[in-house]
Amino acid sequence: MLFCLPVPVVNNVIFSLHLIRPSVLFVRHKSSASSKRWLQRQKNDYYSRNAKHENLKSRAAFKLLQIDQKYKIFRSPYGKPLNVVDLGAAPGAWNQVALERCPANSKILGVDILPYQPPRGVSSMQANILSKRTHEQIRDFYRLSNREHQLDSLKDVEIKTDAGETIIVKENSMVQTEHELLEEEDLSTSPLPVNGQDILTSHWPLDVVLSDMYVPIIQISGFGNSTTNNPYYRMANTSGLAVRDHEMSMDLCDAALIVAIDLLKKGGSLVIKFFTGERDEYLEKRLKMVFHKVNRFKPDASRSESKECYFVCLDKRNDYVDKVEVFTKA
Repeated sequence: MLFCLPVPVVNNVIFSLHLIRPSVLFVRHKSSASSKRWLQRQKNDYYSRNAKHENLKSRAAFKLLQIDQKYKIFRSPYGKPLNVVDLGAAPGAWNQVALERCPANSKILGVDILPYQPPRGVSSMQANILSKRTHEQIRDFYRLSNREHQLDSLKDVEIKTDAGETIIVKENSMVQTEHELLEEEDLSTSPLPVNGQDILTSHWPLDVVLSDMYVPIIQISGFGNSTTNNPYYRMANTSGLAVRDHEMSMDLCDAALIVAIDLLKKGGSLVIKFFTGERDEYLEKRLKMVFHKVNRFKPDASRSESKECYFVCLDKRNDYVDKVEVFTKA
């Protein structure tokens, strides 16, 4: 069967029609042996098939599920909502797990150098975690969310005038006024609340920090967000070279640890992925200076041949931790 293509016009010159067989329209590339092996592995992989069946973004979701089943990182006393940040969140598989496992009304924020579409109920931020400004933006996000929650809980207030009349100030008008004030306020320079507990909540807002960082794919579409410390010089996809992957992994783990030190509240948890190597024992020492319990864990969902592993850190020792001491003594 033959197909007739439309008449092409270039620079007002009409080219003649050609009858082209369908096979000519496609350029066939010979698949390499490694590509065939990868495709076959994906096809036969239990977790990859289940991820598609469960409508999960990737098989990585099962790794976090297995971590939570063992260590209960999303468990909260009396079902209190949690503040969770997911570093290296794209494409959003860990967002999906956190949303499912966290108590109702928890606030989950995904942070990645690339834009991605988070699941409904999760917020996202395109930013470079190697930038201090990103840490401030995360803190501001939870600070604003906390204030908005307080405003939404306002009730109608009765005000008595000097004449003895009672005026009911409607909640909607009060909230609108407060929202206008919040929009005008610069959160990055605003003072911390006066109440002692509010200060702790504002300065160390997080209950859980998740880090699955490893792939800064070069962005070719969408809107960019330029911040300091270009990550493409420091982060890389797994290369197959164990030493290189390990070194890159340690860099990202240190970045996640700094986020936990700066933003995680006392008693909070950190889950951090790393690639095993000679330097991971020093990372473990640093983690033990910040958390009471540090566990190495390799989920069943991680491939046996992979150097990938996780540190599950529970019960942060204190709100304030001296970063200089952690990184110089460990």
